[in-house]
Amino acid sequence: MGATLRFVGTEAAAIAGATLLAESALLGAVSRTGSLLPFLIGHVLLVAAVGVWACRPARRSTRYSGLLWLATAAFGPLGAGGVLLAIGLHRHYAQRATGIDEWHAMLFPPTRIDERADLWRRIGQRASDLSGEQPVTPFLDVLAFGSVTQRQSVIAIIVQQFHPAFAPALKAALRDEHNVIRVQAATAIARLENEFLERTMTREAAVRESPDSPAAILALATHYDDQAFAGLLDATREQDCRVRAADGYTRYLQRHPDDHAARFRLARLQQRRGLWTDAEQLFRELTAAGHTGARQWFMENLFVQRRYAELRAVAAQASETTDAGLAPEVAASTALWAGVEWDEEAAA
Repeated sequence: MGATLRFVGTEAAAIAGATLLAESALLGAVSRTGSLLPFLIGHVLLVAAVGVWACRPARRSTRYSGLLWLATAAFGPLGAGGVLLAIGLHRHYAQRATGIDEWHAMLFPPTRIDERADLWRRIGQRASDLSGEQPVTPFLDVLAFGSVTQRQSVIAIIVQQFHPAFAPALKAALRDEHNVIRVQAATAIARLENEFLERTMTREAAVRESPDSPAAILALATHYDDQAFAGLLDATREQDCRVRAADGYTRYLQRHPDDHAARFRLARLQQRRGLWTDAEQLFRELTAAGHTGARQWFMENLFVQRRYAELRAVAAQASETTDAGLAPEVAASTALWAGVEWDEEAAA
């Protein structure tokens, strides 16, 4: 097949060269005789001959046959010369062009079991943990100071083990100085968005089939919530996802009002939307019910609303209980608002 295409391309170049010479000869004849009629007759016959050649079944597989016919009919020797130049440039750059399979492998390198790949996986796994350090810092460092191959490996890992904390690194890759990194990052974002879209269609179809199913409603709401929190959408689409998620959580809680996990996700969502009053009521109920983690969000809500007296009271209640899962900075902040001394060594 490749040999056939090369032969057709060579034949097209020969025909284009012959057409250029013929059109040039006709123009030369016009300049000597001063009559346009022979040129027009010769041009029409030449275009007809090229059209017959281009319409043969064996020539339809190449792009140059039809292009040569149209260009010659419209521009005469300039058209034939342009096609000849295009064939030459195509031959020149095709020798250095990257194949589609090689390009795809470059964008998403295959997983290899070696020490370097294992190191990148460990970086990705550690970045997924909620620790006191910024989880995305290792990726940003590699994207800033690593080689092109290392940056490609990082983007491939981000796609394979995506976490919202990786979104800043993926967006930073869009501004990389190397074109291959920018293309890979854009392709990765498009791939992640396509996966979100496929899951959205699946969950929406499940809700349409069972509109009264609490499990389907909760799954769709959670999906919209996760999509908004991913950090890859623009502000308008992110807000739309949050509205849809809040509506789904509300519908679900009407059927299961005792589900504190769903109520917590709704409260957190409303707080991210800036609906402080709605979020406050939900966090207050969850804190009274003893939900783990709701108290810290409740304190943040009161702080934003500048209700410092209530904040101190909630912090004092929190200081009386021991929560080993609190991050050190959160525990220190809670102790500060409660007016008690925080023992960093004991907490560690």
